[in-house]
Amino acid sequence: MQTIRLSGYTAAASVPLLRLGTRDSFGIEQLQIQSDEEWAGLALTATFVTPAGSTRMVVSADGVVDVPPAATAAALTPAAPGRIVFTGTGAGVQRITADLPYLVTDHAPVEGEAPVPEPSEWEQYVTRMQQALDTAVPPTGNSGQVLTKTRDGNVWAYPTGGGSGTGGGYIIGAGLRLDPEGNVLSVDTADAVEQDNTRPVTSAAVYTTVGSIDALLATI
Repeated sequence: MQTIRLSGYTAAASVPLLRLGTRDSFGIEQLQIQSDEEWAGLALTATFVTPAGSTRMVVSADGVVDVPPAATAAALTPAAPGRIVFTGTGAGVQRITADLPYLVTDHAPVEGEAPVPEPSEWEQYVTRMQQALDTAVPPTGNSGQVLTKTRDGNVWAYPTGGGSGTGGGYIIGAGLRLDPEGNVLSVDTADAVEQDNTRPVTSAAVYTTVGSIDALLATI
């Protein structure tokens, strides 16, 4: 996989002369796109331009773009090279690079050549989005588990201190308690006014205590 560096309005290959295989070879070549901060946050596409026309391909979130069959359907020489133009789009913003030339090596005739049309730009977007969705949310977890974001992605895990396992969901702090059966988080209250008890007191306990004080005052 060859690397292309985007810097401002310039696209530069990691080799002096970019070659994308031989004529009618397809489904093999990919390009790794690296970009500077001026391209941050922009959705990238790569347009492969040949004498026969142009084909636009979507650059994936990890910076990889497939070279389409149309880009290598004919031999391309230094005198008449193919060209790649990169476009970055955002809200009210569009940045386009200057042409990046590339070559395709010719070969002797072969039998049974049957080029396969590349997917449309919309189909590419749908495929990329489906791949992202498939890896973003794992299947439903067990009872009491919560969907937790970790370094390795989204996982179902039991909150720390609850459930039938240990996980990195969150830590139950003082004053709260978790019912692992229903995964219900509630306030840990006190049912009576006691010395050195720092838990919140329920209104029922306050009512009982105040009632007892009233009863004592009535006897004075």
